[in-house]
Parts: sequence; C-alpha cells; structure tokens
Amino acid sequence: DALAAVAAARRERDVALDRVADLESTTASLRASVTKLEGKTWSDSDQMSALREQLWRANQDAADARVALNAVREDLKHAARREADLAVRVVAVKDEAVADVVARAKTEFDQLRTSMGEKHASLLASVECKVAKLEATEAKARGLEAALAAAETRLAEKSAESQTVVSHELYGTMLRDFGYKKIYAMAAATLVSKDKVGIYDQQRAFREERAQVIAREKAKEAVFSLPGVVTLAEGTAAVRGKKTKKKSSLLFGASTNTGAHILDGQHRVGALEILLSQGVIAPDHDVLVEVFENVDDARASEIFTEINAAQPVRFVDMPGVAPPDVKWMLEGAAQRIKERYPAMFSASERCKIPNVNLDVLREELFSAEVVNRFGIADEDAFVTWLEGENAKLARRTEKEWLEARPKRGRGGTGSEETYLKALAKAKEHGFYLGMDFSWLDVTDA
Repeated sequence: DALAAVAAARRERDVALDRVADLESTTASLRASVTKLEGKTWSDSDQMSALREQLWRANQDAADARVALNAVREDLKHAARREADLAVRVVAVKDEAVADVVARAKTEFDQLRTSMGEKHASLLASVECKVAKLEATEAKARGLEAALAAAETRLAEKSAESQTVVSHELYGTMLRDFGYKKIYAMAAATLVSKDKVGIYDQQRAFREERAQVIAREKAKEAVFSLPGVVTLAEGTAAVRGKKTKKKSSLLFGASTNTGAHILDGQHRVGALEILLSQGVIAPDHDVLVEVFENVDDARASEIFTEINAAQPVRFVDMPGVAPPDVKWMLEGAAQRIKERYPAMFSASERCKIPNVNLDVLREELFSAEVVNRFGIADEDAFVTWLEGENAKLARRTEKEWLEARPKRGRGGTGSEETYLKALAKAKEHGFYLGMDFSWLDVTDA
C-alpha cells in the first residue's frame, strides 16, 4: 500500500509541475505583452484594464499553482519518508528472515555434522572391528597352517618310523614306544620259555587249574584271541628263584633271573603253554605284551600294586545278572541313603564298621534278594524300607548289639571295646546299616 501511495503522489507531482510550467509560460507571455503594450501609447483604456485584469488573474493562478506545488512537494517529502521507512522495514524483515534462515541452516548443519560425526565414528569402529577380526582370522590361519605343517611333519616322521620295523631279540616286533613303556608283539613260544622270561618274586601263587580253565575256554574259539596285555618288567627286581621243582613246568618253579619277568598275566601265559603243547596255536603266534624297563624292587611293587588295585566288576553289575529296573532301583536307593549319611560311606571296599562302601551295600542288597522278598516296587519304596531297617537297628540297646554281634565276618573281628566305639559312631550319625549285614536276614516285611 505504501508503494502504491508513493506512485500516486509522483503522478500528482508530475501533473502539478506541468501546470506550473504552463502557468509560468502564460505569465511570461502576458508580461511580454504588457511590456510591449506599455511601450506603446494606448488610447484605449478599456483594453489596458482588461489586460491588467488578465495579468492579475494570471498572477493569482500562478500563486495558486505555487501553493499547490508546495503542497505537492510536502506530499512528496512525506511519501519519500514513508518510502524510506518502508525500505528500512523491508530490510529489517529481510534481515530477520535471513537470520531465521541462517539459524535454521546452522541448526541443520550442526545436526548434519553431528550425525556425520556419529556415522563416521560408527563406521570407523566397524572398520576397526572388521580389521581386528581379519587380523585374528589371519593369525588363526597362520596358526592352523603352522599346526598343519607340524602335523604333516609328525605324520611324515611317524610314517618313516612305521616303515622302519624295530625288532627286539627277545620281545619281538615293537608296535609303539610310549617312553615309560613299550608295546611288543611277542612270539608265544618265547613268552612261555622260562629260560628267557621269569616270574616276579612277589607274584600271587600260580594256580595251574586256573590256567587250564583259561586254555579250555580259549580252545573253543574259532579265532584265537587273548584278552588284555601281559605285563613284563626288565631290570633288577627280584625274580622267583630256583625252588623245589614241580613235575609240571606250568608251576614256573625253575627260572633264572635274565632281567625279564612277568608282573601280570602269569595264568594267561600258563594257558598259552598248554595251548602250544596241544597245537591249538603256533609257536610264532603273536601275543601283546607291555615292557617296563629299568625296574627295581620298589618300582616293580608300584606297578604290580597299581595293576591289581583296580576294582573288579561286581556280580550285580555283570550283564544279564540283574534286570535293568532292579539294578537301577538298587543304585538309586543306595545313592540316596549315601547322600543322607555321607560321613558313613567310604570309598574303600574294606572299610571298617560302622562305615560301608556303596558298591558293597548294593551287592549285599542284591544277594539278599530283598526286592523280591519284600515286594519292593520302586526306588522310593526301597529307600523307605532301608530307613525302616535302620530305625529298627537304632532301637537296639547296647546289650542287644553285643548279643547279636556276628561271630565272624563283618562286625565279628576286633575287641569288644573296638566294636562299642564303632557302635558309638553309628549312634552319633544315626546310621546302623554298616555295623554288619545280619539285618538283611530279617523275615518280617
């Protein structure tokens, strides 16, 4: 609106200026005419008066025009001021808009810069992680390559070793050297030769009938095989010396200390001698033996004890002896009783009373056939029955315990004082099933 007003004022100014110019031109023309007429002698006074009247009017019109021109000039000044104010406001508005745009742009730029920084950091972390994984993969690959190379080297060495057959003049072909012992495939005829292989002095007594049982069972096999491995020792350990010779060479009565002797497997070797004499196996039939070298008396005792310390398989655990449900019922019930009275169970099968071994207890329970005798249907019922028997024993007096004490076997050895000490321990822990196994002979359900 201000711009339209300025434009209208300018147009009025231009019209006023044109009128002033016209009036000034007319005035000048009239003045010239007056001057020309004054220089002449006018005889006609009426014409002079008319001219003066016209001049006066022209002067009046000129004055009016000047007043109008001044008014127009004032309007132009106001319009100019309004135009200046408008320009200032426009500039201010523009500056404001520019400032707003700049602020928004700066905000967007800052946000973009922050976002780009975060993306850059994330990308950098991702790249570093991938580089680390790549380096780890490369390191693993190098390790695998090294391991593969080492394995190939070992394989090549073992292959070379396997192609080189090591043979011992006494033990035969060596199959493997473990460092602490060596494994050989030894000819049966050499192994049974008492001139070449003796018997460890602390071996258990040789039972010829046991060797005959083994030979008889092995003779029935379509393809002969000898279970396990025969253990030999080589060194200074005492060897069973020359004693009174028996009629049967199977008694190993005559042997000389040649440095090699049997630590474990003498009955299997005795069976081999019988089978050789019967022609069931050939003299060169290979038998698996393990040989310990540089064995003195102490080392021989350690090896012999370690071999024979292994726990035998219990009758209840033999395949086909106990139905699976009965076997696992026994196992579960005995285990739960052990968990209730942990201090009264021992790892040793030969533990002293009132302690008991878990497997011994299982064996005794199975042998006593308590499952069938008392109609025990499940593990919970078995535990209840055992706790019931334990409670019955807990009600015994000391006198009743002494009167019921077995004459031999578990609970029957040792002095009365020792027996009463064991009974005191049983009372302390509330567990009496290990005092003896006579409670398994009860007849009441």
